[in-house]
Amino acid sequence: MKTKRFNIKLIPRIRAINLAVLITFTLTNCETLVDPDEPGNLVPKTVVEDPLLPRIEVNGTSLHAESFGDIHDPVIIFLHGGPGSDYRAFISQTGIENASRYPSERTITNGGLSQLQDEYYCVFYDQRGAGLSPRFELGEVNFDMYVADLDAVIDHYLQKKANETGIVDDQVYLLGWSYGGILSTGYINKYPERVKDVIMYETGPFTREAWDYFIENTTSVFEQLGEDWLEGYLLSHEHITPDTHERADYKMLLGAFQANQEFHENPNTPMWRVGAFIGNENLDFSQSDNYDITSNLINFQGRLLLIGGEFTANEYPDYLDLQLPLYPKAEYIEIPGVGHTGPWEKPDEIASLIRDFFNE
Repeated sequence: MKTKRFNIKLIPRIRAINLAVLITFTLTNCETLVDPDEPGNLVPKTVVEDPLLPRIEVNGTSLHAESFGDIHDPVIIFLHGGPGSDYRAFISQTGIENASRYPSERTITNGGLSQLQDEYYCVFYDQRGAGLSPRFELGEVNFDMYVADLDAVIDHYLQKKANETGIVDDQVYLLGWSYGGILSTGYINKYPERVKDVIMYETGPFTREAWDYFIENTTSVFEQLGEDWLEGYLLSHEHITPDTHERADYKMLLGAFQANQEFHENPNTPMWRVGAFIGNENLDFSQSDNYDITSNLINFQGRLLLIGGEFTANEYPDYLDLQLPLYPKAEYIEIPGVGHTGPWEKPDEIASLIRDFFNE
């Protein structure tokens, strides 16, 4: 019979987390409890509650969105990962500059990949149910809706360009990161004529075969027991029930980024807010046996540049062979010394690759 041992190293960590929880839920007068479901108490408000946030009205909803650059230039639509993340990591850089969610408060206005605004009209938006865009109840959002939203975003900015400049464009560039690559591919599969070229950084899987390989080769979370982020996430279950969007979003960030009430002001946090429940919607329907968003890619006349980080490529050596051949015209470039957060860690290097590819 093995003797159970309590990890003494956990004691200070547990105390710290318990104290953080108490501070989070108690106002300074120690008499009035903070309502964790009240917008803004645990996580930043969405565009529904905060009128100061930039947004666009498309496809029957408001989406948190911004554009940078001269609208006369070619349009790039940036698609963040997740599902559920936001575009903050696209417009900032780790250790150097992280964008305030209020544009007027930023000291740098061309951070991260938004530096491409000197040559392109750059559009960033938080997908439905993600980031600072409105929340929806489970079952209200699906992949087709995400594709329709992207189509409406493209229509919005191409119409804006036509209205303001007289230039009529019928194509845009797409740049997808992680889940954003899945969304890009799903869109191109349905509307191949609307995209000139596409770039993806470490995209998610396009087929069931690629998904199975990805899952089989991903390190189990149980092998990470003892890691700070996982302990924090598990301990948070003792204090916060994720039965509302506010609580669920907070819990996701508590585990992933050691969040507190002011996590969105932390310069080392690559996002403002994560949509926790949207991850349960299976927006890529990958659990289906017939998952495949590539049936019509043969009609895509544009090119794909797939960019990957060295660390991720080493972890999934056969993944590229399952993905790259699915596009008629595709090439791959690897970034040394980085993993899945490459655009946030090395935006200058990746911006240079984007310019070279789109200008060919």
